[in-house]
Amino acid sequence: MENIFKIYKRDLKNIIGNWVALVVTMGLIILPSLYAWFNIKSSWDPYSNTSGILVAVVNKDKGSSFKGTNIDVGKELINKLKENKNIGWRFVNEEEAEKGVKYGRYYASITIEEDFSYKILSILREKQEKPNLIYSVNEKINAVAPKITQKGVTNVQNEITKNFVKTVNSIIFDIFNQFGIELEKGKPKLKELSNIIIYVDSKMPQINKDIDTLYNGTFELEKIIKKVNEELPLVQRNIENGLDISKKGKKFLIDVKEGMKNAAPHIKEDLIITKDIIISSETIIKDALNILENDKDRGKSLLIKARDNLNNVIGKINSIIEFLKSLDKESNNLIIQDVIYKLNKIKDKLITRVDTINAALNLIDKGEKLSIDILNKLNEGSNEAILILDSIINNFDEKIEPAINDVMGKLIAIADNTIKILNDANENLPKGKELLEKAYKGNIKGREELKRLKDNLPGIQSSVHSLAEKLKKLDNDEQINEIIRLLKNDAKRESEFIANPVNIKENRIFSIPNYGSAMTPFFTTLSLWVGCLILVSLLSTNVTKNKDIKEFTIFEGYMGRYLTFATIAIFQAIVVSLGDLFILGVYAASKGVFVAYSIFISIIFSMIVYTLVSVFGNVGKALAVILLVLQISASGGTFPIQVTPPFFQWINPLLPFTYAISGMREAVGGVIKEIIVFDIGILSIYFFISIIIALVLKKNLNKINKKFVEKFKESGIVEH
Repeated sequence: MENIFKIYKRDLKNIIGNWVALVVTMGLIILPSLYAWFNIKSSWDPYSNTSGILVAVVNKDKGSSFKGTNIDVGKELINKLKENKNIGWRFVNEEEAEKGVKYGRYYASITIEEDFSYKILSILREKQEKPNLIYSVNEKINAVAPKITQKGVTNVQNEITKNFVKTVNSIIFDIFNQFGIELEKGKPKLKELSNIIIYVDSKMPQINKDIDTLYNGTFELEKIIKKVNEELPLVQRNIENGLDISKKGKKFLIDVKEGMKNAAPHIKEDLIITKDIIISSETIIKDALNILENDKDRGKSLLIKARDNLNNVIGKINSIIEFLKSLDKESNNLIIQDVIYKLNKIKDKLITRVDTINAALNLIDKGEKLSIDILNKLNEGSNEAILILDSIINNFDEKIEPAINDVMGKLIAIADNTIKILNDANENLPKGKELLEKAYKGNIKGREELKRLKDNLPGIQSSVHSLAEKLKKLDNDEQINEIIRLLKNDAKRESEFIANPVNIKENRIFSIPNYGSAMTPFFTTLSLWVGCLILVSLLSTNVTKNKDIKEFTIFEGYMGRYLTFATIAIFQAIVVSLGDLFILGVYAASKGVFVAYSIFISIIFSMIVYTLVSVFGNVGKALAVILLVLQISASGGTFPIQVTPPFFQWINPLLPFTYAISGMREAVGGVIKEIIVFDIGILSIYFFISIIIALVLKKNLNKINKKFVEKFKESGIVEH
C-alpha cells in the first residue's frame, strides 16, 4: 500500500510542478464538461421553437350547405390555424406550396380539397364519403422535422373532427329541439286522444252488454216474424218492436263507426311516432358503437336505451295488429290483411334487432370485444322496417282507413235494410207477409254480422284496455314532460359537449420543467465516459521507476496510477455537475445527490476505462470506444429501450450506462431510494470486476502488449 500512495503522490507532484502538465490536466478536467454543456444547451427546449418550422397550407374548399345553412370547413380551419403559433403556418396557393416543399422553403404542405365541406356533409346523405387532406412532406431536409409536421397534421385532423362532430350534432339537436316544441304543442291533442281511449275502455262492459242484447234480440225478432206470419193482427206491434231494436242497433254501430273515424288518424300518428322511435334508436346504436371502445359504460347504456325503445315499439305494433285482426276476423278484407302482414314483418325484424343488441350486451358484460358478425348486424340498421312503415303511413288515408270504415259500414247497411223493411211493412200491411219474409232474412244476416262483431269484441276490448292502462300510467307521471324537457335543451351547448366531452387533467409525476434537464442524465453520463477516454488518450497507464520508487509490484503500479486517473475523473465530475446546475440552470430535484452520483459514476467509469487500457493497451482503448458506441445506442438514454431492436434490448442490462443514467434520473426527477441503491450496487460490481481483471490478466498481458506496442511503433505512424 505504501508504494501505491508514493506513486500517487509523485504523480500529483509532477503535475503541480510542471506548468504544462498542470494546464493539460486542467484542460482534461474542463473538456468533458464542454461536451455535456453544449449538448444540453442545444436541446434545452426544442419543441418550444417549432414556430420556425414552416408548413404551407392550401385551401381549395368551395364550401357546401345543408337546409339553407352554409358550411365552409376549409375557411374555419384556416382561421383556427392562424391562431395556432406552434408551427409556422404559411397560407399560399397550390403552385407556391408544391414548389416551396420541393426546394426546401417549407418542410411540408397541407392541401384542403375543393369538395372537402361537401364530403363532410355526406354524413347526412344516403352515401357517405370521407374527405381528404393532402399532406406532402420533404423528408430530405431534416430527420426530426417530418415528425413535428406530422403532429401538426394530426392536430389539424383533430380540429376538423371536433368541428365536424359539433356541426352534425348541432343539426341533429336542432331537429330534436324542434321536435320537442312540436310535441309540446301537440300535448293537448295527445291528452284528448288518451281521454277518448280511456273513456271507451270504461264503457266496454256496457258495449258488451248492448251487443249481447242486440244479438239476443235477433232471435226474438225471428220468433216475432214467424208469429206475425201466423198472427197477422199482431204484426203491427211486432214490427214496431223490431224497428225499435234495429234503430238501437244502428245507433250503436253509428257510434262505433264515429269512434273508429276519430281513432284511425291517431293510429296513423302512432305509426309515425313508432317510425321516429326506430330512427332515433338506430342513431343511438350508431352513437354507442362510436364511443364503445373509449367509454364502455356509456356505450352499453346507449345500447340498453335503444333496446328498450325497440321493445316499446314492438309492443305498440302488437296492439295495432291485434286491433286490426279483430276487425278482419271474418270480414276477409284484403287491405287490412296486407297491413297485418306488413306489421308482422316489421315486428319480426325489430325482434331480430333486439336479439342482436342483447347478444352485443352479453359480450360487453363478459368483457369481450364485439365480433365482426355482431358489429355488421348492428350497422345494418332498420331501413327495411322503416320503408315498410313509410308504405303503410303513405297509404293509410287513401286505402287503410277506408277499409276499416268499410267493415263497419257493412254492419250499418244491414241495420239500415232491416229498418227499411220494417218501415215498409208497417206502412203497407197488405204486403206485410212479403215484407216479413225479407225482414226474416235480413234478421238472419244481421245476426251473423253481430255474431262476428261479438266474437271479435274480446280482442278489441283487450287492445283498448292495454292501451288505456299505458296511457293512464303516462298520464300519472312526468315522463312525457321529461321527454319534452330533454328534447328542448340548448342544441348548441349539447353539440359542443358531444364534440369535446372530456377534459384532460394532466398529473405529472416527477415533473421535469424542460427537455434539456430531462436529457442531462444522458449527456452528463456520456461526457464523463468521454472524459475518461481523453484521459487514457493523453496520460499513460504505465508507471516508471525512479530514485524515490525503485521497486513496486504490477498491482501497486496499477493502483497507484489509477488514483491519479480517479482524482482527475472526480474533478471532471465536479466541474460538469456543478456547471449543469449553476451555469446552465439544469433542474435537479436533489442537487446534492446529483453532484455526488456524478462523482461516483466518474470513479466507476475511470476504473473501467483505465483497466481496459492498463491491461490491454491500445486494444483496450478500442474496446472503450466500442463500449461507448454500444452504450449510446443501448442504454435508453434518448429513445426508450423498448423501441430499439432486440439486440440492444438484450445488452441493455449488461451496460454501465444503464445504471449510471438511471441513478442520474433519480437525482434530476426525484429520488426513489430503492432504485438508486440498486444502481449503485450494480455499478460497484463493475468496479470490483475491473480490479479482478487487472489482478488476473495484467501481469501476463503486459509482456504481450509491450511487444505489440514496440512492433506497432516500428511502423513509423505513431510517436515513439
